[in-house]
Amino acid sequence: MEAEITVAKIIKEAGGVAAIERACLDAGVAITRDAIYKWRHTGIPDRHWRILIPITSFGPEEFYRANCVARDVPYSEAPEAAA
Repeated sequence: MEAEITVAKIIKEAGGVAAIERACLDAGVAITRDAIYKWRHTGIPDRHWRILIPITSFGPEEFYRANCVARDVPYSEAPEAAA
C-alpha cells in the first residue's frame, strides 16, 4: 500500500516553508509564511498548485488527495471525485 500523501509531505518536498514563500514571491504571488503553515489544516489553495507542482514530484491528483486529508474529507466523498 502506498504511503498517504499529506500537505506536510508536499511542503517538505518543495523545500520547506521558506522555499515555498520564495517561489511564490518569485512568481509574483504575495504570500506569508503564516499562510503556508496553515495549509497543513486547510489544504493548499489550488491557485498555488501551478507554483508548487513543478518543484515537487507530486501532481494534481496527489495535491487533491493531500487537501482531502488536511480538510478531513474522505476522498470518495469529495465532490470533484464524484464527477
